[in-house]
Amino acid sequence: MLHASPDLLPSLYDGSPKVLVATPRDRPSRFVPPADAMRWFVAETADGAEFTLSVLDGGAAGDNRRRIELPPTNVWAVWSPESTLATAGLAEWWSRTGGSGAEPIFVNGDAAMLRTALIERSLAEVSRLTRLNQMLIEDLAALRESWTQAIRLPPELEELLANLRAAPPRLVFETPAADGDVLVPAAVPAGGAASPLLRQRLPMGARGFLGIDLRAAAPGNGDGFLEVALVILETEAEMARWRAPYRDLGSGWLPLRLPAASALTWRGLELRIHASGGTAAPRLACAPVGLLGEYACSTPAGDAPSGAMLEFKLWGGVPDLKPPAGPGLAALPANPVIAIPEQVVATARSTRELSWAYPYFGYLDRGRVLLRPLKTSPASAACITLPAKPGLTALSCEATIDDGLCKTRLLTRLVATRPGHSADDAEQGVGVLASSEWVELTEPLKPFSLTARLPQPESGPVDLHFLSRLPEGGKLDHGRVVFGRFEAELDEQAAWKRASIMPEATLT
Repeated sequence: MLHASPDLLPSLYDGSPKVLVATPRDRPSRFVPPADAMRWFVAETADGAEFTLSVLDGGAAGDNRRRIELPPTNVWAVWSPESTLATAGLAEWWSRTGGSGAEPIFVNGDAAMLRTALIERSLAEVSRLTRLNQMLIEDLAALRESWTQAIRLPPELEELLANLRAAPPRLVFETPAADGDVLVPAAVPAGGAASPLLRQRLPMGARGFLGIDLRAAAPGNGDGFLEVALVILETEAEMARWRAPYRDLGSGWLPLRLPAASALTWRGLELRIHASGGTAAPRLACAPVGLLGEYACSTPAGDAPSGAMLEFKLWGGVPDLKPPAGPGLAALPANPVIAIPEQVVATARSTRELSWAYPYFGYLDRGRVLLRPLKTSPASAACITLPAKPGLTALSCEATIDDGLCKTRLLTRLVATRPGHSADDAEQGVGVLASSEWVELTEPLKPFSLTARLPQPESGPVDLHFLSRLPEGGKLDHGRVVFGRFEAELDEQAAWKRASIMPEATLT
């Protein structure tokens, strides 16, 4: 229907208002366009069916003309000075391809009729823009009111408030299990050269640092001391210094703590450790460094295992938040709760093969697992194998119906067993270490807590089973259960076998 050369297309499809002057090909138009804001084009035709577009300044239409599939944009009028020129076909094509409401005004007559049509279109455009402006003002007023009535806090402040409400210290980093050990260098006598040091850079900054656990593979002998300094790399200042006698070390974890989580903002921290006195220095456990090569430990003699770091756990908390028990005590509670890492939760496996057309089990993201109940009995079941955590005294998680359309009150349960027990054993109570009751999820989208508390601390690997099932008469419609926020509670006496070691000096 319309043909134009490629170099004309940008001006045909921009936002400027346009007028098309339809003229017979054998009688070119002598109309001189006024110098206004309108953009004028000629649409020449020989039969009223095919039109060739060109600018209305006498320029050529171009030899490489192509059919255009869509009407030009923001055309206000198609004017035919020749009343005998048929433009009905062009109007019908415009309406069919451009959509309702996008058609220009078709004018057959002299320039006065065109002027009248353009004035009407101008008034309609002013009215349309006025309505849009009014809607914009209303939207701005609604937005201003929403900001006045419901101010949204910055994400950083929301995170801080969440920490202050819960206020529990958290496990920030934990190395893999040890596969070797390293001898702590002994200090040289006073007046000699600088004492050799075992150095271990930490993957954590000073802000929020609360403490570190080191594992002693063998305590020292004699009347000596293990000295540990936490140094800020940027300034070489000691942030804290701990001094523990050999006779108090023993084998196992050494909980080195601060009275409160640090409020300092330095980024680089390094442990510098040496032994003084005694007949034999302690040995500290080492773990594989893996991909964290920059955190490998080192000694001046080079006797540290290749590609290894000290085995340690880093604890963090809200900066400068004092413990409720009083000054001089560690801010870490007696029974800390630690999150089960996402990579461990991602190893969850289904322990019952149930047939269903849609996925009923799978790891989602951020430590969440889908376990859809399919039957009243047996229940849908899954399991996570947890590595050994000395002092494990309780396991917990949250279960949520993640579909608001669910009308059935689904049932969920959490069971802890030693490795090797099946889902049937867990459900029937065979070889169970601890279990929750069947918890009814009475409301969709609301998390419900499940806790399995062990009668005595466990130090070996544990299988954590979680189950979901339908109640009697329940329906499967929208019945999706998501388990998440898996956590473990540790008993301080069983996990560390000693009280926290407080620093002799700290940097404030």
